[in-house]
This record gives sequence, structure tokens and C-alpha cells, in this order.
Amino acid sequence: MTNSNGFSMIEALVAASLLMMIITNLIPLTSLILNERESLQQKQNISSELHNQLQDFLWEEQTSLPHRLLKTVDGTEAEFRFTTKGNLLKGCATWKNANERNGQFCLYGHPEK
Repeated sequence: MTNSNGFSMIEALVAASLLMMIITNLIPLTSLILNERESLQQKQNISSELHNQLQDFLWEEQTSLPHRLLKTVDGTEAEFRFTTKGNLLKGCATWKNANERNGQFCLYGHPEK
């Protein structure tokens, strides 16, 4: 190789194939990260709403338990269920998250009497 003024064809093909491998790995990974971010945001919003609903039951001393409520939280339909478990009030929320999987979150509260 007495003439080394540029890249050889093999070097250019290796560089292009490395670049394509990196791109083909980053696109699905980015999509997965965005879906997980949306799922976590849904869980945070629904758990906040569950907390608010549970507070209503704790402070207003609702006696019609078990109770079921369907509510849309930021475009996601969630089912809230309230039951008693011993001397505690249990509130659970179930919904279908951004990954099309069922999500569930439960909170417990102790009613003041």
C-alpha cells in the first residue's frame, strides 16, 4: 500500500455496517424506553387518584363497602375497588398500561373513628 490517500472499500463497508448495527439497536431501545416512561407516568397518575379516592372514604366514613368505581385518569380508564381488610380500608386500582399489560396498585388506610 504505497498510495494511502483515502479509505479502502473494505474500511468504508466495515464503518457503514457498524453504523447500521448501532442504529438498528437504538431504534427499538428508544421505543421501549418511551413506552416504559408512559407506563410509569400512568401508574403515578392513577396512584395519585387512588390516594385521593381513598382519602374520601377515610374522612367521609362511607359505609357502602365493597365499592367499585370506573374513572378515566388522563385518558386511561381505571377501575378503583375499595374493601375492608380487618380494621383497614384497602383501595386497589387496575388498568391497562401503555404496554397493553394489566397494571395494579393498592393502598391501605386506617379510618379514624
